[in-house]
Amino acid sequence: MAVTSSAPISITNLVTEFGGSAPHALTEYYRGGSLVPNVTANNSVPASGAISLTDFFGATATSGTDDRTITIGNANIGFFLAYGFGSAASVGGSGFGAISANTIGFSGFNVTIESVYFTTSKIFFRASTNPGNSGWTSMTIGSTTLNRADATYNGGGSINTWSWLSSNIIGESGTQTVSWAE
Repeated sequence: MAVTSSAPISITNLVTEFGGSAPHALTEYYRGGSLVPNVTANNSVPASGAISLTDFFGATATSGTDDRTITIGNANIGFFLAYGFGSAASVGGSGFGAISANTIGFSGFNVTIESVYFTTSKIFFRASTNPGNSGWTSMTIGSTTLNRADATYNGGGSINTWSWLSSNIIGESGTQTVSWAE
């Protein structure tokens, strides 16, 4: 559910959506704090400073997810066979596999998904339009969740890479669902 999208709005609407401790004050509802997640739907809610009830129109306690479907392909990356999706920009050559949509919103800004693949005992996620090591909390492939905080991150250039030690949870053919949570 979400907070009402139009007037009238009251602190009771915030308590219903986000919880909190009485006596309630607007300052317990800053975006990115313990009650209001830092997700795209909540971009109008300040993270600090001046805050008003109208900042909460449409805000939600739900951490959003963005789902994509990968059509699994494979290619050699260096000396190793990779399975999943990789754009030509991120892996060289002509790329491999496909993804249902390659842009995703991370806490208010869009990035381009360049690849999600398995090779050499690791899962790789690569994105361009530098998000830095932020904007999302986890990536789920099938039923396995990989936390951003547990990844090895290599960024700062035109393509940013997160990797996790893992078995091949992507598979070798067919399709796989990949989701990102903010």
